Amino acid sequence: MPVSATAAPLAARALARLPSRLRRERLLGVFVTGAAVVVIAAVLGIPAFLLLDAGVEPVRFDRLWPLLAGSFKAALFALAFAFPLALAAAAWCARFARPRLRAWLKPLFELFEAVPAVVLGLVAAVTLAPWLARHVLAFAAFLALAPPALALAGIAWQAFAPRAWQRRCDGREAWLAVPALIAVALVAAALGGPLAAVLPAALSQPATPWNALVVGVVLGLAVMPTMFTLAEDALFAVPASLSDGAYALGATRWQALAGLILRAASPGIAAAVLLGFSRALGETMIVLMASGNTPLSDADPLSGLRSIAANLALEAPEAVPGGAHYRLLLTSALWLFGACFVLNSIAEGVRGRLRRRYTAL
Repeated sequence: MPVSATAAPLAARALARLPSRLRRERLLGVFVTGAAVVVIAAVLGIPAFLLLDAGVEPVRFDRLWPLLAGSFKAALFALAFAFPLALAAAAWCARFARPRLRAWLKPLFELFEAVPAVVLGLVAAVTLAPWLARHVLAFAAFLALAPPALALAGIAWQAFAPRAWQRRCDGREAWLAVPALIAVALVAAALGGPLAAVLPAALSQPATPWNALVVGVVLGLAVMPTMFTLAEDALFAVPASLSDGAYALGATRWQALAGLILRAASPGIAAAVLLGFSRALGETMIVLMASGNTPLSDADPLSGLRSIAANLALEAPEAVPGGAHYRLLLTSALWLFGACFVLNSIAEGVRGRLRRRYTAL
């Protein structure tokens, strides 16, 4: 059968289906446009509602300051705990791990984000807070000793381990950190008692088990998957030609990572920090259950705090619409919305800059 005789019926059927396909595309376009309009209206409607319903009467800033300070204190402590872990895990997973190991390790890290915040808050309030109240010095010693111990373990591995062992463990070196961390934990536990005998009681025994240190640890675990995902994607997206050029010039993998890859992926890492900070700033249940809910504005990690999100969850059901307390809650919600909106907008702009940079390479 000639080709033209075969193609003619196919073309006829394609032309017959063209009007229905165009109708489906138009309906899909209308649906997408409507969804976009709804999202934009919601984004613009939230601050409009907060501004209009709060009224024009000014709210005293000194009543908002403890809540703002508590929110930023919790977010900063969470960021200080989560960022080193997220960046180290992202760098190893993106540039050092074997492809098969990365294929199941990256989803495993991201799966931790599915843990409900209320579950983490319950663990923090019931288990972690009482334990840290008794072993706060041992925990501080562990945090201080872990980075130099890991660095010394890596240097010793590179200097003294046989080359055959190093080649066999290539891409799996992170598992060698487990014995080092166990040794550091044992040393820190042994130092906890002598340090408690020497240091003042205010440093060795928190006034309350529910404090900013507990919030920072658990909230850091909650925001770490988000930061890990964004940082790992940014590091993995750095073209291999850049690192190959550094290796050809004699740089080691760590030198290429510190001097080239981290700088090239710095916009993505900055976006990860901003989004992690925004997520920590708006977290409610972990802060509500593990902070003690004391409206303090100091920087002491062993004192409690009260964030804007936790205060809204506690006091919004009892506020009388139109009253001063109600306007204070709406004003604090407006501050929180504005801060999170600005942080997320900056992070998206930074991510777009990174995407355009790598697209041009």
